Amino acid sequence: MVFSQVLAAVHAVIDVVGFPGNLLVLATIFMESRFHVMRYILLASLAGSDILFLILGNSPSIASTAHERWLYGETMCKLHYLVLRYFYLNTVLHLIAVSYERYSAIVKSPLTYDGSITRSKVVVIVLIWTVPVLVVAIPFFRQAKSVFYHPKLFFCRAASDAAAFHAPAAAFIVFAVPISVIFFINWRLLKTVNAIQSNDQPVIFLESTATTSNNGPSQHQQHEARRIKDRKAAVDVCIVMAAFMICYLPEWTDFVLHYFFKVEFLSEVTQTTRCIYYISSVTNPIIYSVRKREFRRGVKRTLKRIVGLCAILFASGTDNVIGVHE
Repeated sequence: MVFSQVLAAVHAVIDVVGFPGNLLVLATIFMESRFHVMRYILLASLAGSDILFLILGNSPSIASTAHERWLYGETMCKLHYLVLRYFYLNTVLHLIAVSYERYSAIVKSPLTYDGSITRSKVVVIVLIWTVPVLVVAIPFFRQAKSVFYHPKLFFCRAASDAAAFHAPAAAFIVFAVPISVIFFINWRLLKTVNAIQSNDQPVIFLESTATTSNNGPSQHQQHEARRIKDRKAAVDVCIVMAAFMICYLPEWTDFVLHYFFKVEFLSEVTQTTRCIYYISSVTNPIIYSVRKREFRRGVKRTLKRIVGLCAILFASGTDNVIGVHE
């Protein structure tokens, strides 16, 4: 009983921190024109995904964990199972897109990439949100009867026999392939970043020197400043990926050991791994705020605008009340 109450409190803290944090990320990116580039638009889309994940995934777990039973009916329990898998894949696709965007800027075409938002990039964002529906929903509705409520966990999970039949395919398609892509792209990013830092890329340096020889040292300095900025952005992306993996690996380890090797964990262990997975929706705003100075400044300006707008609305509301009384 005490463990459930503590875990419910942790779920509540995740909501309390995650909601305003991700909302502030969204507001800052859309209100600050300097952030209207593809890298930040992807981060805004990821923040929107985290908000929905908190609403549809974490929030129902607060009351259910506190009461030690699922409170929303069998249908909602099965849909909750579907929602968690959808937002896992949605997040992974976002991380692949963010990694590839930095790969294009630093490795593939560092001299020509401008980060502008094009029609093809908008299509990519649409696919990030729609593809998981097909990948997750179609198998789910075929095997919906195999998803059942687990009374000791207070949420739904797949039956061992049914899940074991599909577990190898799920492990390969949903986990191994996308995670391998993320690791490969970020490995190339870090390799390029280290090469730039140690001046192991003379070709790029010569090209930049040739283009700036007629314009003086200022353009060369701008190019060097951009390389430093791109280097820091690459490290930021790797930190975001690492935070997600740290939060998700306990849940995935539980899944693999349970369905592949028939290991039965204590219910408290499985509940804890699920709770750690929810923490992944809170990490990104913290990373942005700690690592990105320009983002911190944007957040401060956004907060000032919000406070000013609230003050204006409060003042106008007070004037209306006084007018009514008069």
